Amino acid sequence: MNYLRARTIEEVLHRLSAQPQARIVCGATDLFADPALAPGKVEWVDISRVEALRAIARRDGMVRIGAAATWDQIAATAWLPAALRQAAESVGSRQIRVQGSIGGNLCHASPVADGVPPLLALDAQVELASERGVRRLPLAEFLLGRRRTALRADELLLAVCFPVAHERERTAFVKYANRDGMAIAVVSAAVRVAMSSDGHIEKLAVSVGGVSEVPLRLRALETALEGRHRSALAPATRELVTWSPIDDCRASAAHRLHVAPLAIERAFNDCIKESGHGGLSA
Repeated sequence: MNYLRARTIEEVLHRLSAQPQARIVCGATDLFADPALAPGKVEWVDISRVEALRAIARRDGMVRIGAAATWDQIAATAWLPAALRQAAESVGSRQIRVQGSIGGNLCHASPVADGVPPLLALDAQVELASERGVRRLPLAEFLLGRRRTALRADELLLAVCFPVAHERERTAFVKYANRDGMAIAVVSAAVRVAMSSDGHIEKLAVSVGGVSEVPLRLRALETALEGRHRSALAPATRELVTWSPIDDCRASAAHRLHVAPLAIERAFNDCIKESGHGGLSA
């Protein structure tokens, strides 16, 4: 086994250029759970000591979160959108949140990754770097399927970025699992909404996880609801959420199809309560 603990981004990129099959490791919370992995046969590049990858900052109307920023860091950053902080707080145990990174969550590309739905709702992009240069991709284009991303062999995920929220926008994240406490999501949902004073939806973003091979941004639902009164959300959600969800050991496709609209409605309700407009009636 070859193992490099890098200190700079340049050091990481040079190693990836020379050894494209090398594996990046940071918190290792996903790697330790992979029964098929043979660590001794892998070339490792550890980025956990690269301080430039840990920063969380906002500048020129954008939020930028380094790929090695931990869920504990994100949860403790009070100015970040509520949906992202709520997702961070829902990730595993405190031990996992202290070690696990947002970059690892994205690159692992799980259909039920807690971090993805809020980032999709925030119009997030990823920064990808190699010795050839830096490129940006919308998060939806980066995630290709279960454990598949658009990351090239010689590239490093540097950061995830999204626009600073408008002062009237509210966000929320909801996660349904098979038990309380530490559990992997069955379905999750994130909502970002701006409301008028009379309860009409001016701007809406909705995303869900656990319903397909990749978490989804529900553009058709957003288009159908923008400009309408908030009371239209529940019937529109139940009518338009008609995909064929994944079916696995955690839940059947039918169960996910039933739960997904409920998660969306609950997240939306949390947003409008926070905005002072009151919640939807049952």
